[in-house]
Amino acid sequence: KPPALVDAPLLPPPPASGVRARAELFSVSVHNVDVRNLLFAIARDARLNLDVHPDLAGTVSINAIDQTLPEILDRAAMQVNMRYEMEGRNLFVMPDSPVLRHYRVDYPNVAREARSSVNASTSIGGSGGGGASGGNNSNSSLSNTSNNKFWETLTQNLRDLLRETDKLMPEGAEGGAAAAPAALAPAAPVIPASGAAGGAPAAPVAALPAARFRESASVIANPETGVISVRATYRQHMRVREFMDRVMASAGRQVMIEATIVEVNLSDEYQQGINWTLFRRGLPLLQVGPAGSSMPSGVPVSGVIPSMAAFTPTYTSASGLTQIAAALRLLESFGNTKVLSSPKISALNNQAALLKVTEDLVYFTLKADFAQGTNGAAGTFTLTSTPNSVSVGLVMSVMPQVGESDQVTLILRPTLSRVVGYVEDPAVPIYLAQARSGGANIAEVSSRIPQIQTREMESVIKVRSGDTAVLGGLMREDASSSTDQTPVVGSVPMLGELFKYKKRNNAKSELVIFLRPTVVTSASLTGDYQALEPHLTEALRPMPERILNQLPAEPGARSQP
Repeated sequence: KPPALVDAPLLPPPPASGVRARAELFSVSVHNVDVRNLLFAIARDARLNLDVHPDLAGTVSINAIDQTLPEILDRAAMQVNMRYEMEGRNLFVMPDSPVLRHYRVDYPNVAREARSSVNASTSIGGSGGGGASGGNNSNSSLSNTSNNKFWETLTQNLRDLLRETDKLMPEGAEGGAAAAPAALAPAAPVIPASGAAGGAPAAPVAALPAARFRESASVIANPETGVISVRATYRQHMRVREFMDRVMASAGRQVMIEATIVEVNLSDEYQQGINWTLFRRGLPLLQVGPAGSSMPSGVPVSGVIPSMAAFTPTYTSASGLTQIAAALRLLESFGNTKVLSSPKISALNNQAALLKVTEDLVYFTLKADFAQGTNGAAGTFTLTSTPNSVSVGLVMSVMPQVGESDQVTLILRPTLSRVVGYVEDPAVPIYLAQARSGGANIAEVSSRIPQIQTREMESVIKVRSGDTAVLGGLMREDASSSTDQTPVVGSVPMLGELFKYKKRNNAKSELVIFLRPTVVTSASLTGDYQALEPHLTEALRPMPERILNQLPAEPGARSQP
């Protein structure tokens, strides 16, 4: 017979882990009270063990209502030269002498230098009669240099910060630091007393040797382990902590940049380029922000050539989400669109990032050496080839800077290159003709060098986090020709030209670049990168999800056919 069921009281729920007990609050109101008396009164009410250094002195005036013990002690430390330490239930109070503290800095030990340059040169030269020569040159160059030396800059900034509020202490002295002594000031002249008999000059006072002082604060950086040790007073440590919190909060911010590069083959009615003014006519899926109403110089965009209008529209769907796909559908009204690349790259604040998706084309440069033969012998021809490579494709460099209001400033340079043809090296036939004239028997050799077409731009733009910036105006024109003829008759010389049909096609295309920076607050698949999780393979999925998919079936369960 099974035992009867007995009702039992429910156990209280276990205490929640990680929940801190509420700090005890105190109220203090004193005026010109000795700091030691105040500390003993607070320690008695807080039931703490108190140790006070004998050199601690000073009076405080404070009115604190419902504040914690550290808050009251911090306010007292602003009036009296003191610092305190808590070890369990023991409170130690002492004069504010320099103390060594260690700070953890999670930043890679690397010094980066980024350089970029864009050069354009046009040179037209000629020579006139009488030996006179002239030429016209036009050069344009733009170069950027960025030096990121985080550890060196941080260490120097901390030393400069401590130097402003530093104290001086005698070299070899023991104990706390003292304020800048009067010995550092220039000595005042000794004036004889007015009541001296007979106006006799006072006896000279022997000058004491000047004491040598050194700075009490010091900074020791160890980038290999990510630790900075600072020897400073309590008040200086408060400023150091505030400064480092601001620096690390800004340096640790991350930006994910989504770029979409689209080539639009313009239709016949839009051969002048994409009409960007159509984006401002209240189209259903688009809204243009106020940033695009005028150029940086104040000239309205409507007065600029449409294909060269540079503005920052915000693409907003009915649900409030930014969609580049909506803009791509609108671009199809200007012609056939083709997405050339859609890279995504993440970069830390003020750190340059480089994305390169290219193909290395190999070509050879030839060097020929010909030696004339002697005594009727054939000459010697030596041909040396040197391999060279050129990258063709997409190269994009970008450096973001994140402001406090999530305004992202982008320094970007996209470069798109392609091969449009090959050019024969004219020096090779000359070398071959020279060698053959000397009696050398050489086969035909050619050296083809690729001809590269490059479209690139460099700009500095500012976009809100989550908004989309558009860069356009990079146009390209392709010309092609074809010939059709009537069979047999079209091959007759001269007469066949009347039976031929020649067609020449001119096609224009415009390159449009969409950029969408997003400030990342949680760089994980459960945070801002959650939308990328479906594109991961099974091996790259988070561990808990893989374990869940590989759990064995429950006992007695049958699999579905």
